[in-house]
Amino acid sequence: PASTPQGVLANYRRIDIALDPFPCAGGTTTCESLWMGVPVISLLGDRFGGRHSASHLSNARLHGFITATPAQYLDLAQSLASDLPALGNLRERLRRGMLASPLCDGPRFAKNFAEILLRVSPCDRAWRM
Repeated sequence: PASTPQGVLANYRRIDIALDPFPCAGGTTTCESLWMGVPVISLLGDRFGGRHSASHLSNARLHGFITATPAQYLDLAQSLASDLPALGNLRERLRRGMLASPLCDGPRFAKNFAEILLRVSPCDRAWRM
């Protein structure tokens, strides 16, 4: 069924290009799309909620899929949809690119996150006394 995690991911086989919603961008759906080989076109927002996909796309080294204006968003979608060989090549590379990116580097994330917590934690200062 489509309501299971496997069913949701299986539906990505029917998607050619994901159009990131705005003004609130996707987060998990952007990562799922990239993992399943579906490129995401995002319009960079001016607030936290409009920047999730841009962050994920940047980390996956897909800066060219982040647009600054609605016109650029539409132009990129039309351009990508009109070049099926390029779209197919891109789709074949997305998962490998994601695996090689910081998005899938759990140990790096854990190390950096722990370092930040230790720098800002009031508990850490108390333990050092």
